[in-house]
Amino acid sequence: MDLLRPEHVPADIAATLLYPVTDRPFRELYELACGWSSAQRAEVMDVALGSRTGRDEILAGFRGGLYAYDFVIDIGAFRDLHRHRRCQKFRQPYAGNLGYDTPKLIADAGATGIYEPAMRAGFDAMHRLLHPGAQYLLPFGGRSRFLFKMDFAEAEYISRLRSGVKGHFSYREIAWEMKCKMEELEPELGRLIQATPPWVDDPLKR
Repeated sequence: MDLLRPEHVPADIAATLLYPVTDRPFRELYELACGWSSAQRAEVMDVALGSRTGRDEILAGFRGGLYAYDFVIDIGAFRDLHRHRRCQKFRQPYAGNLGYDTPKLIADAGATGIYEPAMRAGFDAMHRLLHPGAQYLLPFGGRSRFLFKMDFAEAEYISRLRSGVKGHFSYREIAWEMKCKMEELEPELGRLIQATPPWVDDPLKR
């Protein structure tokens, strides 16, 4: 028996993808992949994804490592994102100290004068009550802090699924930012995420 904790996630994924089609120990494959260039690892990943369609879940070999996404997002978006069960999810208390999101449509509709006083009134009422009961008054547009830990495959899935043109504007923006952050941290993997930018819309798509 051999045990190791891979720290190089792209190499971990490449080695895991190679493992079922070779007769080599995982450690050997992992150390080999660590020594490769990013282009060589990318070749392994591209071959593995060659037959994948838009409806196929990404291969289990991409479930390498854990990424910690620390979000400051509105409660409404969290209510959708927390449904993803392949994540470890942690939240801080709903304190109402991180402000709120104002959807672009509010300004476009000329409703800012109605929306902002209503949000402030909700926060004021919340801050007058004791916790934990006060947490129930935090408006869905109010922000709070959440920690999601997930592997790359789940990050890819959430980014791709939740950025779709029929998604809610709030979590669409978050899903797109998840892809962008992955591209910054892991360029080799971030390029594989086929997410839809939030400014792209298609009213005819179901």
